[in-house]
Amino acid sequence: MKKLYATLKYKLLLPLLTLLSFQAFCQTAPPSPAADSLKMGLKFKTAPIYARLMPFAIYTGPGITTDRIAQMIEVGKTFNVVDVGIAFGRNSLRPDTSLFLEGKVTMDVGNIGIFANEMTIGAGRVFDNKGSLMLELSYNLFAQLSKNFGVGLTTGYYDFSNQTYGSSKSFFGVFIRYGLQRSDSGGILGLGRGRPGRRQGHHRGRGR
Repeated sequence: MKKLYATLKYKLLLPLLTLLSFQAFCQTAPPSPAADSLKMGLKFKTAPIYARLMPFAIYTGPGITTDRIAQMIEVGKTFNVVDVGIAFGRNSLRPDTSLFLEGKVTMDVGNIGIFANEMTIGAGRVFDNKGSLMLELSYNLFAQLSKNFGVGLTTGYYDFSNQTYGSSKSFFGVFIRYGLQRSDSGGILGLGRGRPGRRQGHHRGRGR
């Protein structure tokens, strides 16, 4: 019996040691989680700068060309899927007081390839005699053509009002944006790696 026990002991011990050694060899350290760019760049100091230029927008409805053209330039900071900036422009080409200053928030709401869909909400003041309130709601179709530059089409509404006057104007226009690309998930490329399994390229969220 002792001989049989010793024989079985060695026969069972050898496969057990072999199995344990194989498991130890196959075990690897868990991969470190990829940095999610959606959680980066949210601080004002580290958020990248963007700029938008709308050289041409035209109001719908009747009127002479001078009264139907609007222009603006916007600068601000990009917080992943959101651009927050200040816009300065004019709501007509008249030489009188048509200048305005507006705070704007633009959110990237969807991406397909290099194209993106954005929504903008803004509020500001027109520098006319009565200091008219200016409100904006607009939508953009944006295409990121290179690392930092893209172009887009915009359409929306400007509402102007003061104590004695109010009007709403629909407009269509084109714009150029300078700013970092966004990935499919909306994270800003260049601040960190995107989520695993996602393509790295502009697919806007941006450039806000």
